[in-house]
Amino acid sequence: MSERLKIVIADESPFFRSIEKQFLQNSPAEILEVTDSDQLLTLLREETPSLIYLSCSLLPLDGVDCCLAIKADEKLADIPVVLVCDQNQKEQEERCERSPCDAVLVKPLDRHQFLQVGRCFLSAIREHRQSCLIQVSVTINGEEIKGKGLDISSGGMFVDSPFNVTAGEMAEVAFKLPGPNPLPVECKGLVTWINRRPNLLKPHYPTGFGVKFVGLSDHLSRMLGRLADKS
Repeated sequence: MSERLKIVIADESPFFRSIEKQFLQNSPAEILEVTDSDQLLTLLREETPSLIYLSCSLLPLDGVDCCLAIKADEKLADIPVVLVCDQNQKEQEERCERSPCDAVLVKPLDRHQFLQVGRCFLSAIREHRQSCLIQVSVTINGEEIKGKGLDISSGGMFVDSPFNVTAGEMAEVAFKLPGPNPLPVECKGLVTWINRRPNLLKPHYPTGFGVKFVGLSDHLSRMLGRLADKS
């Protein structure tokens, strides 16, 4: 049996720990919370988390110094560390950028950006998905495939289509966001998984494939995220 995934939230603020924990509520990982750097370093001697969200305002060691300590320890150095700095603290952000951390976020936190950064290191972090029924055009190697988008998030969608495609293929994806004033969307996509008989990965889904959006603008990503939030 594989060991359960663990994500550490290290923040002195109960408010921000609550927000980050809520962001991760759909993740299959166990969420571990600590309130200071001593607790974090003690925890890391006992646990092996898959990801750490680390506040720069932590005490007695601040987040940057704590990150330096983690990355200097060969037993811990491979754990991804996302430093979370405070808005309007330019010096703090610059220290983060110079540190050996794996990514930087700035408070106030945007849920979609928070999850998107986390997925760079831990694919199990999930985004809310919204059921829908929209017409989708997927063009692969110059061939246009028509299908129906059955669910959508800021990260991608499932396309109901009988056409044979191959996981790993890049595509041009075009559709309109559902709503009273449908907004045309065109972006690149990566075919990440196939649902086809006799080996249906998701038996309750029809024949089709999953597409991960690539290079989506922050504006469109937030719009899709807000749409998914309505589920």
